[in-house]
Amino acid sequence: MSLPWIEKYRPTTLDDIIGNKNANQQFKNIIETQNIPHLLLAGVPGTGKTTSVICLAKTLLKDQFHESYIELNASDERGIDVIRNKITTFCKKKTTLPENVYKIIFLDEVDYMTPIAQQALRRIIELYTSSTRFIMACNSSSNIIEAIQSRCVLIRFSQIEDIDILERMKYICNNEEISYEEEGLLYLIETSNGDMRKGINNLQSVCITFGEVTKDNVVKIVNLPDNQVVEQLVKMMLKRDFDKSIKIIDNLICDGYSSQDIIQTLFNIIKDYNPKSLNQEEKLLIMKAIGKTQMHMVSGGDIRIQLLALVAKIILIKNS
Repeated sequence: MSLPWIEKYRPTTLDDIIGNKNANQQFKNIIETQNIPHLLLAGVPGTGKTTSVICLAKTLLKDQFHESYIELNASDERGIDVIRNKITTFCKKKTTLPENVYKIIFLDEVDYMTPIAQQALRRIIELYTSSTRFIMACNSSSNIIEAIQSRCVLIRFSQIEDIDILERMKYICNNEEISYEEEGLLYLIETSNGDMRKGINNLQSVCITFGEVTKDNVVKIVNLPDNQVVEQLVKMMLKRDFDKSIKIIDNLICDGYSSQDIIQTLFNIIKDYNPKSLNQEEKLLIMKAIGKTQMHMVSGGDIRIQLLALVAKIILIKNS
């Protein structure tokens, strides 16, 4: 149990990677043709971007992987100094590699780099193309300057299918000799929202704490808002009872649940809500309103004000 399972069960070859078959095939084509361009990988966390890059680099660089590959997290080192120091120094380092094999710099979360740093990076990419390939990962390519995007091949990663995550979790449980109920694994997957890394981390937490995976044990670990409470909130909003809706929102906030957990649970319930109580058009409008609220929260909006504004918006949608 001492080794994190996300590392213990991290795929070591491209054949072991689960999900994103198209992206995986593009990486395999790069290996077969020995023709690696600069790459920009875009997709939500936990979909295998970093793992795919490591597998690609190890296959291409073989014994020289450790001296010819470097990984940097741009969210920690956002400024121009990291470009001038670490990246330029690595590009200038002399290595002896076979023909058509290049040093690889992997920049994770590059969308967090400042625009000035991205401009500096663009110039470095041009200067050292003959010896170095840049692979960059981001959550959203819209935050990457056009000058970098135009120099890279874009590969998009989508959320991993629930069935694929389920099979991986079953494999881990069997390998670790952990007793599990499928209902518990399915609830873990539901709370992970397609993030394989988050799902496996939560799985390990449940196993360390309780020794078996049941839905009740998962609920205690993930500590998400009770579905029944949020379902009651939905009922109050659809009945246009603003006062009771506010009370439920305030109770959830006072209980310490994060705004993202509240909004995600609400979204999941609305998505699967009984169509007799909510027609398809109303459902789509509400889901759109939830998405806008989440965007405002990420931008720094006051949690309570944003949630209450969402309640008012949903009541108006149902009332129209």
